[in-house]
Amino acid sequence: MIGIAAVVGAISIFAADFWVKSQARADSEQKVASISAPQEPKVEFKTIVVARAPLRYGMELGPAQLAEIPWPQDSLPQGAFPTIDKLLADGSRVVLSPIEVNEPVLLAKLSGPNGRATLSNILSPGMRAVTIRTDEIAGVGGFVTPGDRVDVVLTRDAGDIQEVAKNAQGASGSTVTSEIVVSDAKVLSVGQGADERKTAPQVANSVTIEVTNEGAQKVALARTVGTLSLSLRSAADASATNGGLTTISSFGGSVAARAQASAASLVNAVANDSAEPKFKTVIVTRGTQVEEYKVPSREPQQ
Repeated sequence: MIGIAAVVGAISIFAADFWVKSQARADSEQKVASISAPQEPKVEFKTIVVARAPLRYGMELGPAQLAEIPWPQDSLPQGAFPTIDKLLADGSRVVLSPIEVNEPVLLAKLSGPNGRATLSNILSPGMRAVTIRTDEIAGVGGFVTPGDRVDVVLTRDAGDIQEVAKNAQGASGSTVTSEIVVSDAKVLSVGQGADERKTAPQVANSVTIEVTNEGAQKVALARTVGTLSLSLRSAADASATNGGLTTISSFGGSVAARAQASAASLVNAVANDSAEPKFKTVIVTRGTQVEEYKVPSREPQQ
């Protein structure tokens, strides 16, 4: 009876295990069958005009320089052209900002139909363009490029200004001053070029900057009263600069004043060295004998 019971129990265990595993397998297959594969999102494409070759400032666009490529409809850049024919439908256009290969050709980087590459197309609304004569020194060694921000510094002889006349008394009569005429001005072009992506130093005889109407009047007036130079600003510096008026006395006076002060100090030193030194009396007692000695005094002379 015990043997029969053991055999029946073992058969029951195996049967129950087999039934449980088969049910679990059936449930998993049913769940897998019920989950449908996700549908791939449909992406609709449209054509867009891109540059086939590098385009630079002043170049006239033609079909040979352009190409049409597919572009996702949901991410079309603003101002893009769908076809070359539509881009050139109203007339030829000129490049105002550099465009690289396979870069979309946008309306903001082109002139109007039958337009020209003029600075008036680059100017911000309400701003003016003025040109400053420069050389290798005044132009920061040629490292000023289109798109940089600069300060315009005026250097002149301002002897008629009362404040300068006061400072000149401590600077041996020098009335040469410097001041910032225009602060944080954008450079539009260096020389005759206006390519914002030029990175090599370019020594030019003129620099054109973007200023307000008031700034244009200040620069025009400053050209007639003194010498203008540029001060290149950091790309991360957007604060306005108001340096005020700077004179020679602001940094220690002129060379003549410093030479005069040095000569006066030398005369005083010689006079002090030639004066008769002072002595003190020191009394030394040895037993019953008293002796006096004269020794130089170390106290500073009056």
